[in-house]
Order: sequence, then C-alpha cells, then structure tokens
Amino acid sequence: MSLIILSILVLVHVFFWIAWKYDKFSVMDICWGLGFVMVALLGYMQNYHSIPKLILLIMVSAWGLRLAWHIYSRSKGHGEDPRYMAYRIQWGTNYLKEGYKKVFLAQGGMMFIISLPVQLGMTSELERFGAKQAIGLILWLSGFALEAWSDWHLTKFKSDPSNKGKLCTTGPWEYVRFPNYLGEMVLWWGVYFYIFGFWTAWTIIGPVCITYSLLKVTGIPLIEKKYLEREEYRDYALRVPRLIPFTKPRLPI
Repeated sequence: MSLIILSILVLVHVFFWIAWKYDKFSVMDICWGLGFVMVALLGYMQNYHSIPKLILLIMVSAWGLRLAWHIYSRSKGHGEDPRYMAYRIQWGTNYLKEGYKKVFLAQGGMMFIISLPVQLGMTSELERFGAKQAIGLILWLSGFALEAWSDWHLTKFKSDPSNKGKLCTTGPWEYVRFPNYLGEMVLWWGVYFYIFGFWTAWTIIGPVCITYSLLKVTGIPLIEKKYLEREEYRDYALRVPRLIPFTKPRLPI
C-alpha cells in the first residue's frame, strides 16, 4: 500500500502543478479517473496474475479512462468550472493554499479510500471466477452503462442550441434526477461484490464513502442547491424520483 500512497501523492502533485500553471483547478476532475487506473495497474503488476484480476483491471480502467476522457472533452476550450470559481470567491487570496488542501490532497485521500476494494482485490487470492464475481460484474456493467448513457445523452442534449438554458428531463433523466450518480454508486458496489471475501469485507468503506459523498457532500447537494431556485426544477423534482426509479418523488429539503 505504501507504493499506492506514494503514487497517488505524486499524481496529485503533478496535477496541482498543472492547475497552478494554467490557473484551472478543474483539471483535478480529469486526474480523478486516471488515479484509479493507476492504482489498479500498480496493484495488478505487484501481485500474481489471474483472469479475475485481469477482469478487475479492465473494469477499473474502462471506467477511469472513459470518465477522464469525458471530462476532458467537456471542459476543453472552456474556462474554470463554476464549482471551483465559487471556491475561488470563497477562499479569496488563500485560494491556492486552500485548494491544495481541500481539493487536491482531499481528493487524493478519497481516491485511496474508495480504491481499497481494488487494492485488496489485487492482493487477495482471487483465482477463480465464481458467483460473487458474476454478481459484481453484472452490477458493474449496469452502473457503467447507466453512467456512460447519462453522460452521452446530456452531452448530446447540451450540444443542441435550442436546448440552451433548458433542463434535461429526457433519456435516463426521465426515470431519476441523477442517473449518472446512480450509475457511479452501482458500479463501485459492483467492484466491492466482485472482490468480496473474508479478508476483504472491511473494504466496504470504499463504496460507502463514494455513496455518502455523492448523496450528502460533493454531488447531489451542490447541484440541487443550484437548481432549486428554478421553478422548472422544483416541478421536475415533484415528478421524478431523486435516485431510485419508480419511488415516490419529493421536493428536496
């Protein structure tokens, strides 16, 4: 794990230098997916190889590379992300120092915790593809497909000039208000079930961490705080459930 920690620290500091050089902290969003690919690859290379471990490497790499490319494509040619602009205003002259601690080091720490199932999966005796791996892979595929579909549909929606300023309520957004986050949670629970065993059960902290973060900290709350001022969104929230399809919708508190 020491090599993993060191590698994450190096990666985070490289991207912090890029952010400082180009005055754009949102590059950390690209670093996020790439960091997990690095962790999975290092874990795979350090331990004995097996088909289930190779599949785990492919799972994590497919998710991380797709996400990094999607964020890069979305942000290319644009300025700073509004979230980081808000931080810039909030932190004032301490923006660089606070950003280093609360964006880069904090996300590096989150990367380490959330990737624990991957790290332990690579060091465990994962030699045979059994029922747990099948369940985990099905969950991962479902979450990955939902997240990819959501990102693709939203990009397509926003690329249409006639949709400028409009709220996306079509495609996966017909069923839940945050399909991309739902996909993210499901795929990480899939990774956990894929590597589940007596010695790896405690790594449940990984999927719990990403689920709690998206539900309560960095994901859904920030978006709803922004959009709840719009009557269009409040009407949408009363029609479409927040995260679980076919449950009773309710207006966020």
